[in-house]
Amino acid sequence: MPVLTDLQLQLSVDQILKNEGIDPDIARGKNPAIVSFAERALQAGLPLIEPVVAYRSLKVKSVKHERVILEDGGLLAGKLAALHLGPAQRAVIMICTIGGALESYASAVLPNDPAYGFALDALGTAAVEALTVAACRYFGDLGATEGMQATLPISPGMEGWSTARGQAQIFALVEPQEAGVNVTSSGMMVPQKSLAFVIGLGQEVENNGRICDYCSLRWSCRYQDQYA
Repeated sequence: MPVLTDLQLQLSVDQILKNEGIDPDIARGKNPAIVSFAERALQAGLPLIEPVVAYRSLKVKSVKHERVILEDGGLLAGKLAALHLGPAQRAVIMICTIGGALESYASAVLPNDPAYGFALDALGTAAVEALTVAACRYFGDLGATEGMQATLPISPGMEGWSTARGQAQIFALVEPQEAGVNVTSSGMMVPQKSLAFVIGLGQEVENNGRICDYCSLRWSCRYQDQYA
């Protein structure tokens, strides 16, 4: 199964602060110590990030009754999958992770240095988000060479695609171990800074809106400005 390991991630102190729920401009004016923890986390954490994306790109054969039928017997079922992948010519199924080194370091630091540990954890969250963006851009650029554009990425847990159902479907198409990810009996991916998602590629797909539009927390989430 193909794997990408050379995607470049764009990470910053501001991303760390935002993932901690902190406004960077306010922090720089009123709490520079918090900023210094984020700066320290970025410097120490970057070498510990090991991005990997395992994927399959499959032809969309048909969509019937909210069931997306893929080549080689593949299946993605659910209202959200059918909505986004119905007009697509191909579906790219991905499992991405930044590895476990940063996660382990953050866990070890947290009990004795909470502010630094939280900054490291926020860096991990920012990194897996950046990896998702980089992977979508990579396949979007490939699709563009064939006159196609990409849909928004959809993940299990969004409205219209339950976590248990969606993960099982993705794991049947892309084995988590190919990305260095294990799955617990409860369905949690380890390392936790991992994500399973799908994008569609096609000449008539739509990519308007935001990922937040399909999240059940969209009415109360304070992080929506990060996902324009």
